[in-house]
Amino acid sequence: MFSAPSLEMILSSTSFFSQGYSVSAIDLVPEAIEELKNTFKCSSEEDWKKEESDNSLVWKHASGRATFIVGDALQKRPELVGKFDAVYDKDSFGALPKSLRKGFCARISEFTKKGGLIYLECKLKNNHEEVVNVGPPFSLKAENLMEEDNFGANFDYVKGLGSVYDLSVGMVANMQQTGHVMKKN
Repeated sequence: MFSAPSLEMILSSTSFFSQGYSVSAIDLVPEAIEELKNTFKCSSEEDWKKEESDNSLVWKHASGRATFIVGDALQKRPELVGKFDAVYDKDSFGALPKSLRKGFCARISEFTKKGGLIYLECKLKNNHEEVVNVGPPFSLKAENLMEEDNFGANFDYVKGLGSVYDLSVGMVANMQQTGHVMKKN
């Protein structure tokens, strides 16, 4: 499952799909999901079935291996409980204020199978201690991710990958894009 609109989400989904994996994505932005659908070059518009469900628009691929949801990732979705072996979060958690993080982590935990993995990317600002509550994007370290109200209640921290790619230009020059791996306990 992917939970953020990004080039990485698009490339990862089509790559995993072309290798036979099932993929799902949730995004609030209809254009992000439309762009994601358009990258599936192996299919035509007729291969996608549109459904409306619980304030969401759901696109299902005829193969049964791709489901894209235009909707709120914080919404309870019984059909997704325990469905995912792996979750990729590209900056979604790091964009949320503290007041929304507990609900987000609860949903991700519900969606992830026991033993499933999360690969999460977030920002780490150079002056982290001074700006930890300033955002979005919010500056996050492993200990922030693993707070009890965040992922700490249901996940074990497996590994920090440090800086995963360069953010040395423009307004993001004062931060790093960091990667984190967690496992559902």
